[in-house]
Amino acid sequence: MKIKKITLKNIRSYEQSTIDFPDGSLLLAGDVGSGKTTLLLAIEYALFGLQPGQKGSALLRASTNAGEVMLEFEIDGNIVVIERHLKRENKSITNDYSAITLNGDTLECSVTELKSKILSLLGYPGEFIKKNNLLYRYTVYTPQEQMKQIITEDSETRLNVLRHIFGIDKYKRVRENSLIVINSLKEETKVLQGELKSLDFDKARAEVLKERVILLEQNCREKEISFTENISTRKQLEGELQDLEKNIKEKENFEKEVEKTGIIISSKNEQIKSLNKELAEISKSLEVAGIQFNETEYNNSISLLNQERSNLESLQAAYVSTISRITSLEEAKEENEEKKKRIFGMRFCPACLQDVPEPHKHNIINETETKVVQIEKQLVPLKGEIFSLSLSIKNSKQDISRYEKDKLEHEIRKARQSYIEKLRVKKSEMEKSKDELEKDISFLSSHTSSLKENILKFSKYELLYRKKEEELKKAFVTEKNTEILIAELRKEIELTEKEISQLRDVISNKELRGEKLAELASLTDWISNYFSNLINFTEMQILLKLRREFSRIFSKWFHMIGGESFEVQLDENFTPLIMQGEVEMDYSFLSGGERTAVALAYRLALNQTINSVLSQIKTQDIVILDEPTDGFSEAQIERIRDVLQEVTVKQLIIVSHEQKIEGFVDHIIHLRKQGDISEVDYKKDSLKQSNLA
Repeated sequence: MKIKKITLKNIRSYEQSTIDFPDGSLLLAGDVGSGKTTLLLAIEYALFGLQPGQKGSALLRASTNAGEVMLEFEIDGNIVVIERHLKRENKSITNDYSAITLNGDTLECSVTELKSKILSLLGYPGEFIKKNNLLYRYTVYTPQEQMKQIITEDSETRLNVLRHIFGIDKYKRVRENSLIVINSLKEETKVLQGELKSLDFDKARAEVLKERVILLEQNCREKEISFTENISTRKQLEGELQDLEKNIKEKENFEKEVEKTGIIISSKNEQIKSLNKELAEISKSLEVAGIQFNETEYNNSISLLNQERSNLESLQAAYVSTISRITSLEEAKEENEEKKKRIFGMRFCPACLQDVPEPHKHNIINETETKVVQIEKQLVPLKGEIFSLSLSIKNSKQDISRYEKDKLEHEIRKARQSYIEKLRVKKSEMEKSKDELEKDISFLSSHTSSLKENILKFSKYELLYRKKEEELKKAFVTEKNTEILIAELRKEIELTEKEISQLRDVISNKELRGEKLAELASLTDWISNYFSNLINFTEMQILLKLRREFSRIFSKWFHMIGGESFEVQLDENFTPLIMQGEVEMDYSFLSGGERTAVALAYRLALNQTINSVLSQIKTQDIVILDEPTDGFSEAQIERIRDVLQEVTVKQLIIVSHEQKIEGFVDHIIHLRKQGDISEVDYKKDSLKQSNLA
C-alpha cells in the first residue's frame, strides 16, 4: 500500500487542503499544533471511519456543519480513492456519506460495507471487521500517546491485545467455547441420565403388559367360543319361533274366517229381514188393489179427446182470421181519420203549390167520412163473431181437460194392473231367495262351529310362543353382552399392544439416548482432557515462537537506537525485561528518552513481527511514526538515521518537530498554522528540495 494524496475539508484545523505524499521517507515537520497529527488521524478515518469511543467532534472543524476526507492510495497497482463525509445535525455528528472508487469506478456504500471492502483490499483477516483497527495501529500507525501504552498495560491486557493483533485470540475463544460446550454437554448428560433412570421400569412395565395381553387374548378366545354358542342358541330359538308363528298364523286365519263368516251370516240375516219387510208390503199392496182396467172405455176416451182437439184447432183458426180482418179495417179507419185531419189543415197543394179551395177540401172530407162510416158498419158483426168464437174455444178447452183426465185415470188403472202382476212375480222370487238364505245361514253356522273348534286347538301355541320369545330376548341380550365384552377385550388388547409399542419406542429411544450418553461422556472427556490441552499447547507453541522472534527483533532495535548499557528481552507475557547487568530495571524508573527508546523498539519489533506472521497483508510497505524521538538525547537522535535506513519500507512517514530528523529523510512537508487554520508551508518545502539537490 502507498498513500498518494489526501484532501481535507473542514477537518480539525484544516479548511481546505490537499497534500501529496511521495515515495520513500517523508517527514511531516512543524510546530506543536500545526496539524501534523490531524493528517494521520484523517488517513485513519478515511480508511476505517469513526472508531468505537471516537466522536465526530474530534474530527469536524468547530463552527462548521460538514466535513470531508478524500484519501487516494495505490495498492497492487490499483488506484483507490476513499471519500467520507461528516455532518452535524441535532447536536450530533454522524457519517453522512461514504464511497470507494477503484480504477475510476465509484461505488457509494454503507459504513460497514466500506470497511469490509477496505479490509479486503488491505488483506486484513475478515474477523477484524467487527474489531478496532488494532492491526493498523500496530503495523502502520500508532498515535504518540499510545506508543508506550502497550508496555505499561498489565500483562493480561497486553497478552490479550497481542493475541488479538496476531489473530491467535481465536485459541482463547476456542477454550472459552470449549467450556461452554462442555457445560452444555454436562447439562445434556444430566438430562439424559434423568431420562434413563426409568429405563428398567419401562422394560419391566413392557413385560407385565405382554403377560396381560396373553391373558386378555385367552379370555377373548373363550368369549368368542361362548359367542358362537350364543349365536347357535339364538338361531335355534328363531327357527322354533318361526314354526310357532306359522301355527299362530293359522289360528289367526281361523279367527279371521270366523269373523268373516259371522259377517256373512249377519248380512244374510239382514237380507232375510229386508225380504220379510218387502213381502209384507207386497201382500198389503195386493189386498188394497181396486177397479180393473176397461180397454173399450179407454179407447172411447181417446177418440173423444182427439175429436175435441180437432174442433179446438178449427175454432182457433177462425178466431185468428177474424182478428186479422178487424185489424185491417181499424187500420183503414185510422188512415182515413188521419187524411181528414191533414186535408182540413192544408192551405197549399203539395204537388203544384197552389191554394186549395175550401169546396174542394169539403168534398174530400165528406168522401173520407163516408168511408169511415162504412168501415164501422163492417166492424160491428166481426166483433160479435170474435166474442162467439172466444166462448166456443173456452168450452172446447174445458172438454179437452175433462177427456184428458178420464184418459189418465184409465192409463193409471192399466199401469197399476201391470205393477200388481210384477208384484206377484217378485213375491214369488223373494220367497225363493229367503229359503236359499236360510239354507246358507244354516251351513255357515255349522262351518263357524268347526272353525271355533280349530281355534281352541291352536290356542296352546300362543303361550308357547310367548315363552320362546322371552327365551329369544334373553339369548339376544346374552349374545350382545358377549359381543360387547369381546369388543372391549379386543380394544383393551389393542390399547395394551399400542402401549407396549409406545414403550418399545420409548425403550429404543432411551437405549439410543444411552448410546448418546456414552458418546457425550466420551466427547466431554475428549474435549476436557485432549482437545483443551491441544489448544493450550498449540497456543503456547505459537506464542513461544512469536515471543522468541519478537524478543530477538526487539533486542536488535533497542541496541540500534542506543541502549548499550541495557539488555532487553520479553518474558512469557510479552512484557519487556530491562536488565542492567544482573539487575532488572522497572520501565517506569527509566528516563524519558529510555522509555521512548524501549517503546519505539517494541513498536518496530511488533510491526516487523506482525508483517512476517501475517505475510498476506498489503500494509507491509508503509510505516507511520508519530514523534518517535520524544525525550531522546542528541546521540539517540543521531542513531535514528540508522534506524530509518534499517526500516526497509517503500513509504515511511514520520511526524516530528526535531530539525535533525530533516536530514535523515528523503522528503519534508512543512506545516504551519495561520490563525486557527493549518496549511502547507511551500516555501520551506522548496528550500529543502534545493538543499537536497
